Amino acid sequence: MPDSSMYDQPLVGQKRPSALRDVPALVWVLTAVIVVLAVVIGFLVADRNGADDAASNGGNSNSSSGAASHSQPADGQSAGQPDGQSDKSAQAAPGTNFDEPNGDPKLYGPAGTISSNEDIDKVHRRADNDPFARGALDAPVVISEFSDFECPFCSRFHNQTAPALIAEYVDKGLVRIEWNDFPVNGPHAIDGAKAGRAAAAQGKFAEFQKAAFAASADMDGHPNFDMDDYVRFAEEAGIEDIERFRQEAGDDTYTQVVEDARDYAASLGITGTPSFVVGRQFVSGAQPEDVFRQVIEEELSRDA
Repeated sequence: MPDSSMYDQPLVGQKRPSALRDVPALVWVLTAVIVVLAVVIGFLVADRNGADDAASNGGNSNSSSGAASHSQPADGQSAGQPDGQSDKSAQAAPGTNFDEPNGDPKLYGPAGTISSNEDIDKVHRRADNDPFARGALDAPVVISEFSDFECPFCSRFHNQTAPALIAEYVDKGLVRIEWNDFPVNGPHAIDGAKAGRAAAAQGKFAEFQKAAFAASADMDGHPNFDMDDYVRFAEEAGIEDIERFRQEAGDDTYTQVVEDARDYAASLGITGTPSFVVGRQFVSGAQPEDVFRQVIEEELSRDA
């Protein structure tokens, strides 16, 4: 917006120079109108451009030179479905195989070789008893999430958006969510991913995830959790063998697989957290709930 100091306005109580006093009043009025219009138009253009940038980027934590940089999540209105499911999701056949999350805690990677965008479906593992998955194995739509326990935008997604999606789609067999470690927010992120896998080894990843993100819900920036925090989350999650959890979360049991999982995500071209592959569509950042609903409904329509 232009600075008002750019225009030669007389001080209060001060007369204009005689040359200016000779200018007809109509000219001053027209000049003032032009200035006001220029200011208003400039403001509207800047405001629209800013809104467009926010809507396209969403809340996202990016990996760059080993550090994280954050952009603000999109707020306000966005294109999406109205409240409640559409006919598309009502027509899609829900999955029924709600398998147990007691599989290999070192699981990571795709369902097959990914060599082009045409292979995007292979990002979804659909592995039996996946300890990092929630929802029916045969759900028509899979959301592959690339996330990090140290990411504040991941926390926002899990606290503000995920609960509604789980209740409306996951619990009804329409959507399956698969977690992928992408620890890009420093050493604490690596430690958090290892702790998550130590929880998965005892079939309690979802409960551990819920406790960890609930703890960071009201924090600004990275929570910088430590081992005492992880043990507390494990206890809240109902993990029985806490000593086993503490040891595996703290030693190198899962160091290599966490690094491999991070490299796998980077090989897909993913640069920030949270990132999602929803069916065959990519969603970047902690977008509003309506954005996820719209994409889910579009993907369900393929199945229907």
